Amino acid sequence: MKPSLLLGEETHRELRELLLAKKKLVISGASNGTAKAMFVAHIFDMSPSKTIVVLPDEGRREEMERWLNFFEVATESIKSSKNEDGNSFSRDDLPSYLSFFKSDYAEVLLITESVWEEEMPLLKEMSERKITFSKGQEIDITNLFERLIEIGYSHGQDIYLKPGEYRKIGDVLDIFPIQAESPIKIQFNFEKIEEIKEVNTEDVSSTEIIEGDLDVYPAKWQETEKLYKQLEEEHMLILDDIESNDSEETNANKLMFSSFPESGENHAHVRYLSVLKFYTLADFLNDVRDKLSQKWKLLIVSKRAEELISILKEENISHTVDEETRPGTMTIVDASQEEVLPHSLQNPDMKLAMLTDREIFSLKKEAKQRSIQKLSLDFITSLQPGDFVVHMDHGIGRFDGIVQKTIDEVTREYLEISYAGNDKLFIPIDQADKLSKHVHEEGEEPKLSKLGSIDWKKTMAKVKEETKKIAKELLALYAKRAKAKGFSYGEDVKEQKEFERAFPYTETPGQLKAIEDIKTDMEDPHPMDRLICGDVGFGKTEVALRAAFKAVKSGKQVAIISPITILADQHYRTVIKRMGDFSVRVEMLSRFRSKAEQKKILEKLRKGDLDIVVGTHRLLQPDVKFLNLGLLIIDEEQRFGVKQKEAIKEMRANVDILTLTATPIPRTLNLSLHKFRDITTITTPPPGRLPIITEVRKYSDALLRQSILNEVNRKGQVYVLHNRVETIDAFADKLRKLIPEASFIVSHGQLRPEDLEKRVSEFKDGKYDVLVSSTIIENGIDLPRANTLIVNEAERFGLSQLYQLRGRVGRGKVQAYAYFLYHTQRLKDDAKKRLRAIVEASELGSGFQIAMRDLEIRGAGEILGGSQSGHMKTVGMSQFLKLLKQTVAEMQTGSKKEKEEIETEINLPIEAYIPNFYIPDEQEKISVYQKLAGSYSEEILKEFEEDLEEEFGTPPKQVGGLFRILRLKMVCRKAGVMRIKMEGGKVGSQEVVVTLHPRVTAKHIVPLLAKNDKWKVVGSSLRIKKDDLGESWFAALKKDMEVLVGKKQKLDK
Repeated sequence: MKPSLLLGEETHRELRELLLAKKKLVISGASNGTAKAMFVAHIFDMSPSKTIVVLPDEGRREEMERWLNFFEVATESIKSSKNEDGNSFSRDDLPSYLSFFKSDYAEVLLITESVWEEEMPLLKEMSERKITFSKGQEIDITNLFERLIEIGYSHGQDIYLKPGEYRKIGDVLDIFPIQAESPIKIQFNFEKIEEIKEVNTEDVSSTEIIEGDLDVYPAKWQETEKLYKQLEEEHMLILDDIESNDSEETNANKLMFSSFPESGENHAHVRYLSVLKFYTLADFLNDVRDKLSQKWKLLIVSKRAEELISILKEENISHTVDEETRPGTMTIVDASQEEVLPHSLQNPDMKLAMLTDREIFSLKKEAKQRSIQKLSLDFITSLQPGDFVVHMDHGIGRFDGIVQKTIDEVTREYLEISYAGNDKLFIPIDQADKLSKHVHEEGEEPKLSKLGSIDWKKTMAKVKEETKKIAKELLALYAKRAKAKGFSYGEDVKEQKEFERAFPYTETPGQLKAIEDIKTDMEDPHPMDRLICGDVGFGKTEVALRAAFKAVKSGKQVAIISPITILADQHYRTVIKRMGDFSVRVEMLSRFRSKAEQKKILEKLRKGDLDIVVGTHRLLQPDVKFLNLGLLIIDEEQRFGVKQKEAIKEMRANVDILTLTATPIPRTLNLSLHKFRDITTITTPPPGRLPIITEVRKYSDALLRQSILNEVNRKGQVYVLHNRVETIDAFADKLRKLIPEASFIVSHGQLRPEDLEKRVSEFKDGKYDVLVSSTIIENGIDLPRANTLIVNEAERFGLSQLYQLRGRVGRGKVQAYAYFLYHTQRLKDDAKKRLRAIVEASELGSGFQIAMRDLEIRGAGEILGGSQSGHMKTVGMSQFLKLLKQTVAEMQTGSKKEKEEIETEINLPIEAYIPNFYIPDEQEKISVYQKLAGSYSEEILKEFEEDLEEEFGTPPKQVGGLFRILRLKMVCRKAGVMRIKMEGGKVGSQEVVVTLHPRVTAKHIVPLLAKNDKWKVVGSSLRIKKDDLGESWFAALKKDMEVLVGKKQKLDK
């Protein structure tokens, strides 16, 4: 499709004009590869010129090629692969290079940074040494052959010539010019050229006459020069996240994509935001309705167009299949012919969005419940080449990417890992779960392990000891909870229903699901321990209030704990407002209350004269006694310290606990995902919410003034975050001088409590335009009129902090802006990663992804409030949790030997991998491999199989083979099989060899021999001829292994 279908013909024309006038333009705000490709294609379509796009690596080059072709732009590529001389440019690249520069038509050339930095053949020299043929020209044939050899041409062996070859038969010279797309026939009459024809490469007997001259460029070069010096004025150079060196001045028009523009000069921010995956059809339809009501232009690109159209008809959502887009309309583009679709994107400024199958996950009416284990696998962060990884058996290595190997005519894919001393390890993809990303602090790169050394075994022994301690603690806590007889609440009373009807808004599907989960927990006799994870403003508070009301109506007391006083005050006001008509007794306990007031409140709590108390961690102190505490609601748990968490942990055994958070800290997230706690995520944004426009920019006074004035002029308020208390007043004074039109007030945590409350309340009441504050505003203070956030020195913050901060704005239906300003000349890679992640997650609902990214970037943190992060860093997050889970299981059964998890290796002649055409994105593919290999039950594997088909289409036979291998592996693990391989190369003499674990005894094997007496027992292995298993030998083998499992389990009982 053409970009103009979504953008219209005139969008960005002013940027094209600016580029031509100034010769240089910096673009930020294109958040993904699709947005960049669409922008490039659109600018190219306006006035086509020869365009060179330079990309950071081969993966990004492939992605740009794919999406430009999707937007109907023809591309040439020079791929980066080093030749024997160590150069990235070779003779194989010459056809693309010359065809691009010497053809008459405009197109786009894609190269990687490594190729861009190489010296290229000098185009001037190539032009001077070319040979030109014209009709009627007289040529000395001997002299011609000498010249052809001199410029690098060789004699072809047959009629099918390759570029750079020639062949003469009689009066006909066949030649394939190095820069041409097809061979040429030159008809001579003695030494005079009579005719020049182009040959059809598909059918060499078919030709077409060429009217003009024919240029034949050299197939080898003598002089070279860097490409930027060779570009001419009419050329366009596009650098995608490539640091440009000003000394590399070029004649071409230069456009740069940068996430971190250095200055505002010749800079434009285009605001193309990513779109989060819609996991349910309801979420997708909600979003679409919302956008259409706000007059957005929507373009849906789908391979499932027919299915989608029937759903839209059923839902009465108007749409068209005509190639046109207008505000308030939805256009469906049938992409069933496309191999792979780009990512979705949206632009809130222009109110337009392109949504594709990649983000529309499911078109099924009833979204199936995603099991917790599957959720945890969904969030395994995928590996990228160059990442440090931990392999459970071999230690720390560097991940080099996926390699394909064909052995005995069977193609497989392996994950390639480098270890110390240039050792390599190739891991079969069905063992991808043994790998996890190594999390380390910036600048503290780990040392690569030496393959086969004893050091790693010692490390693992220490880690296992550590997991035993944690497992003990966990089990004690959860055993205490399991034994504890919680309170079983009855079904909803009439008053509960009235309370729920009084909610002034319509509940979102996410809220309803969370409310249902909580009520089920409360009606169960076991104590509840649930984490509600939802983005800021997605309605977690209302969910908690419904639980609180249910508890109060059953005669229980409720405590709501917030990390800071102002937030507790806000919750207190919300509870009073919501429950005022329902005779619920509410009080607040915090530093905003005097000693005498606090004493009274404590007395009322002890006697049972209070139903709900809202407060800070003051509520966790020993003098706070409840008569009948039933429910504890913890808001923003990540802000509490270790001691408070320990106090809460003590209460967990017999009180219902509900935790609310927008960014679950790694610890809570992982405990939830690994079955130690229940989790509900609210993914549906409230109607009318807009994504927050996020910009990461270098600090400048002009930018600061402009962004504050823009907000003040539309009668809104601004948060400016300056996180150094010692300089905050000086910074506020600087702002007062810079922007005299606005009024400022300062707040920070070192102010007296009453002073702080007064200042924030005055800002809330609209007496000031700008609040200059320390991170005190991070913790959920709700200020609906503040819709611009400016974070000074953003490079100093952690990712979940940045995310929480941004959540302070954009809670209403007004477009919100967030500016993250950095000061340092060169940002560290770690800070770049964080800031890039915050821009990419500009969508609402992305708190969950952010928390996972934060795990990756900042380190793994604590699991239970102790100091296990060192050990967790050593082996990697997911491996540590896997070990912990194993240890917990061992302790629960009290028997290690039988429960020891067996790792099975399968080496059978079956093609089992994901071909590139099925999932072209390597990172996505690695992620899928990790998830599949980590699926330890048929239920989870089946879910992934269905998801793959839904997302990528019908799986090819290689993917079918992969699932067969994984299912066999599952059976073998239970059966105590350590290895299965095929021996003997010749057909008819091939044998399947099954190596057994020592725990498998004769008692286990007897039933197998009774079923199939062709099996032979040789030492600790079983052998059978492949032919003896029959034509469907693989299915028969799996059935035999199942016999081994079934019997074994009966004997074990």
